[in-house]
Amino acid sequence: MDTTDSMRDFMIQNNQSSNRSKFPLIILIISFILILASFVLIIIITIHTKDLNSDSNSGNQDNPKKTGQTPIIGIPGMRLPSGNETMNMTETPFTNDNVQIHYIEAVEKSGGVPITLPVLQTFNIETIKKQLDVVDGIIIQGGLDVDPSFYNAPRHPLLGQTNIQTDKYLIEVIKQAYAKKIPILGICKGLQIINVAFGGTLYQDLSEIPIDVNTHRQDSSELCNSKHSINIVKNSIYSKIFPDKDKMQVNSFHHQVIKDLAQNFEVDARADDGIIEAIHYKADDQWIFAVQSHPEQTLHCGNNEVMPIFTEFIKQAQKFKDNK
Repeated sequence: MDTTDSMRDFMIQNNQSSNRSKFPLIILIISFILILASFVLIIIITIHTKDLNSDSNSGNQDNPKKTGQTPIIGIPGMRLPSGNETMNMTETPFTNDNVQIHYIEAVEKSGGVPITLPVLQTFNIETIKKQLDVVDGIIIQGGLDVDPSFYNAPRHPLLGQTNIQTDKYLIEVIKQAYAKKIPILGICKGLQIINVAFGGTLYQDLSEIPIDVNTHRQDSSELCNSKHSINIVKNSIYSKIFPDKDKMQVNSFHHQVIKDLAQNFEVDARADDGIIEAIHYKADDQWIFAVQSHPEQTLHCGNNEVMPIFTEFIKQAQKFKDNK
């Protein structure tokens, strides 16, 4: 073999060796590029998915799904005297707008979210409508006497403290809640003013009726105790809430009662002396139920026998919320 042939063979072998050494490096580079591309693709997919979820959540905020969410229960306030005020109380810098805490407690225990609705300083129906837009149920609490001007009656000598601003506000809340078909639960004065809001009247004091007044006017410190029995009307809302009872023992703290029952309402329960103790609105598409006793106090005292009143109310509020 001459020198030229030897050199050619050497160069061929050297090139083959060089090509063999470059081959793993090329594979390594290609592998790295593929891994990098995969990583970039994953990042792009993740960002795109987040954008889709964000758009979906934004749409849900515009049209929130109500089903399964806890119903919000509005409890309108009441203006209270600031000291020496009697009868038609006046507004002072110290006049309170209150919600009694046991109503709040009852809503919490029965599965609702309580919020308070203050009596408007300037009466405005549109503002009341906007207040009601955020709630799924309304509790009308007990309080001062209903002013007789709302059912065209002269003032009785034994009429207690009243507040026209509160009563005007409450009656409009009831009417607007009725228009929106928001469930309403009335308690004590709540029963009385619901009756007035729909055209009924009241006895301004129990002395107008020949009954044992003390049966209905127990001391406020004794509200944990039952004062008298009530007779539940068959096929009424009350009877459906307590299907195994035709009589119940209730507490009692009031001196005004229903005189003329409002149109389209029915009696759910009466005391043995005939006093109306519970009513409901007759239409199937509107749940309005009210009691003269104080079940929120009974519940606070640890007696859960009355809990079905509140759980049924929350159930109705939940149904209203789900159908919004």
